[in-house]
This record gives sequence, structure tokens and C-alpha cells, in this order.
Amino acid sequence: MMLAGLFAGALFLGLLIGDRWYFRTLSAEASRYGCKVGRGAARLDTVGLAQIQARFDKLGLLPMRHGVARLFIESNRVLLRPRYPTLWAFLWIWPMKATIDLQADGEAVVLAMTKRTPWASAILTGAWFLIVTIGTLATIVSYAVEGGLGSSGGVVMAGGILTLGLFFLFSGLVTVVMAYRMENSRLAALEQEFQDTLTGRVAATR
Repeated sequence: MMLAGLFAGALFLGLLIGDRWYFRTLSAEASRYGCKVGRGAARLDTVGLAQIQARFDKLGLLPMRHGVARLFIESNRVLLRPRYPTLWAFLWIWPMKATIDLQADGEAVVLAMTKRTPWASAILTGAWFLIVTIGTLATIVSYAVEGGLGSSGGVVMAGGILTLGLFFLFSGLVTVVMAYRMENSRLAALEQEFQDTLTGRVAATR
């Protein structure tokens, strides 16, 4: 039994590491990997597709101060990955990246952005909320079935259980919202730098 538990733990850890590693890979296949958490759009009137493609090096890379961009010229898609300290990139549970589809609109270019987070992060977050919700309701129902609500003290106890469950749900929601806002700000800074680099307002980092 202990061996099975160790194997399951090792498998779970391997899946988490593999999910995070593939999420950060700068490949065409991995560029669309991740749970969609937001969208955005911008329009560049002063540059065309050819000028945008010329900003990238022979490997399709465009290093910047806030991260890196990778161009996949065959699909006119760009992957934006923010810069993280190496260890923080793997420990932080809610990292984000973005894919930008380049769409020509006359002499202008429309940037259609999709924000993504690792699937493991989305699944674990959803599972945590589900477990807390079901656990709280199951505890209250079980307590009521056993006759715990037959007295005023029992009602207070049930109210305390419900309050504790709601507190955990609210705390988790606040944590997720704050994490999203922080990562969204990090990604927005990289997106702005990317646009400034394309239009020549900022020089690329080499």
C-alpha cells in the first residue's frame, strides 16, 4: 500500500512538472497549450506583417526586457512568455503566457491575443473549490442527519461549520483574483513592450 502511494505521488509530481515544462516550451505545438483565461486585441496602423517579421531573428525569437516573443511565420502567430526567475517559474502555480494571431487588415495589423495558464493549475484550482464546497455541504448534511440541529447549540455549530467553509472559499477566491491580476499585469507589460518594439519606440534586447 505504501509503495502504491509513493508511486501515485511520484506520478502526480511528474505530471505537474511535465505540464509546467511543456507550458513554458517555445514550440509551435506548445504555443496553444494551456487553459484559456482571457482575450484581448490591439491594432497597429504603422507597421505591416513584413515589418513585424523582420523584427525577429533567424530563430524567430525577439528577446525583450520583460520576456521573450517567438514567431511562427507559417501560421502568423506569436507566443509571448513573460520573464520569471528560474525557480519561481516552476513554483508559482498560476503563470500565464499569451498567443497573438497576426491578422492583416489593409496596411495595418490586428493583434488578437489569447491568454493561457497551465492546465494543471486550472484543474487543481477548480478541484480545490469543488472539494471545499462538497466537504462543507456534506459535513452539514451529515451533522443534521445525526440530529445535530436538534438544539440551539447544534444550530450554532452548524452555522460555524458553514461560516468556516465560506471563509475558505472566499479566501481562495481572493487569492486567485489577486494572482490573476498580478500575472495579467506582468503579461500586459510584456505585451506593451512587444508593441513598442514592433513600432520602433523601444529597441529589442539582444
